[in-house]
Amino acid sequence: LPDVPLTLAMLAAFVVLDRALDAPRGWHGWALGAALALALLAHWRGALLVSAGLLLMLISPRMRRALRWPGWWLALLIGALALLPTLIFNAQHDWAALRFQVLERHPWRFQLEGLWIPLEQALSITPALALLMLAVVHSAWQRRRAAPQDLMVASALGTVVVYLLLGFFADNTRTRVHWPLPGYLPILLLLPALERRWLAVVGWRHWLARAALPMAALAQCAVIGVLAAAGSADGRLQARAAQVIGKGFRGFEMAAAEARQQLRRLPADSLLIADNFLLAAELDFAFGGRRAVYVLDHPRNRKHGRQAQLAIWRRDQASLPALPWSQALLVIEESARYADQRLMAWQALCDQFGRVTWGGERAIGESGSHFLFLVVSKPSLAAAADCAVPLIAYLNTPLPNQVLGRGEDLLVSGWAIRDHIGIASVRVLVDGVASGLAELRLPAAYVLKGNPSSLDPQHPNVGFRALIPAANLSPGAHRVEIEVSDGDGMQRRFGPRLVSVQR
Repeated sequence: LPDVPLTLAMLAAFVVLDRALDAPRGWHGWALGAALALALLAHWRGALLVSAGLLLMLISPRMRRALRWPGWWLALLIGALALLPTLIFNAQHDWAALRFQVLERHPWRFQLEGLWIPLEQALSITPALALLMLAVVHSAWQRRRAAPQDLMVASALGTVVVYLLLGFFADNTRTRVHWPLPGYLPILLLLPALERRWLAVVGWRHWLARAALPMAALAQCAVIGVLAAAGSADGRLQARAAQVIGKGFRGFEMAAAEARQQLRRLPADSLLIADNFLLAAELDFAFGGRRAVYVLDHPRNRKHGRQAQLAIWRRDQASLPALPWSQALLVIEESARYADQRLMAWQALCDQFGRVTWGGERAIGESGSHFLFLVVSKPSLAAAADCAVPLIAYLNTPLPNQVLGRGEDLLVSGWAIRDHIGIASVRVLVDGVASGLAELRLPAAYVLKGNPSSLDPQHPNVGFRALIPAANLSPGAHRVEIEVSDGDGMQRRFGPRLVSVQR
């Protein structure tokens, strides 16, 4: 991630500029230029230094005097030159990166969701610390013509305020809570002085100053605890962590471990292919960069502006035909597509490859997320008809976290489809133990409407139903899954659904 070098470069620019404004020396211009250049090379958000500098010129007499200092213009020239590699790269590649970051990524229309950003930021740094930092900014603004308050308040407001304003118009579908971090650092430098003053008085200021840092420390411990739970081998802890950080940040280690095992059973020249760029990046990290990971075309690649970069690296789907390979292991992150998009995407594999055979799946803890493993061959080496499209199933009941009354039977129902073959059996598992077979071939015409490309020969009778007697369910919490088989060697689990039986 670019945020660490970006933040360090911006902080370095603040420090060098503060020294240069008081007693400029020859090396200050070069150092400031290098910091500006590193910030701009790290990420486009380095441009926030421009807004901070403009605000500083408006509020600071010493900054306006510094405009006569040659080193200031040297620094600006060095920073501008840092943009040349980016501009040359974009010009050579149809301005793909710049177009995505400036145009395609952002809606550029007013969004009321921007009103949530201040609350989001206050919660992320804890409300007490947020109030204390606001007080620091207010105090620094009152002394904005003096040093170092002028630089501190300009650095903070020039980044944070711009971020808050952009929040009303810019991309709100990706994580951006970390964007204003460089603007918080100057505030933190001034915070100890305000904290000492408030601790010396009586009243709410005293208690806020006393509580802010302990609350921030507790929040930091909580974050570390969530991350530790996400990396734990305990499935229940992982599921709890997924409720906080989302499912998309976990499970990749398990996928990589399974990929290693399956690759050992394939020829040495076999490729490793991921169905989206984020999974490919995680696999590449897990393999230590020692094995090339190729990526299929995927909506996620385009959504995050990675498709052009994959093509430049020759790691995209279009590069596969020219490579010397016969087989490949394809890893699919099931949750990377919406449920109604999965069947058509998997059916398209039959046109993209020759043979597609089922290699298994890996469930990730208690979250219901799965990674699917398929062995594929080059289109020229096998007939496209030999294609195993993963079966799909869905649980209509029980509902998530459903509560069963005392003596109430458990109804397990839903639907399952498998192209060309159909479903042979649906087994119900309660707490991992087989609890009976479901009745199949029940009417479910709505399934074909939602999956119009389905080639299951049993349509419209693709529903299933099972009734688990109350006598087989002890009071308390239970984990309900289904194990679906097609009779041709493919077997998948779906769920889990957590239910509680009243005592």
